[in-house]
Amino acid sequence: MSLTELLPTVSQLTHEDKLRLIHFLLLAVAKEEGCNLETTQVNREQNLLNQLASTNAVVWSPQADAQAVTALSDLLRDAKEKANA
Repeated sequence: MSLTELLPTVSQLTHEDKLRLIHFLLLAVAKEEGCNLETTQVNREQNLLNQLASTNAVVWSPQADAQAVTALSDLLRDAKEKANA
């Protein structure tokens, strides 16, 4: 099938199907050039795990912060006083 025969059909595709076609063509051309752009689900999951392992997470809690504990206590005290007034 020639490109001129194929183009009218391609123009009738939905936006999503056109994107799938672009993706398919990109992978096909890359494969012809000797590149493998496809990533498996396992590779994606491993990449995510590697990113998480290299990330330092900081967890903050008002219970571990004396100023936050005081501020929250003051707010609760003030709210109680207003409710009792």
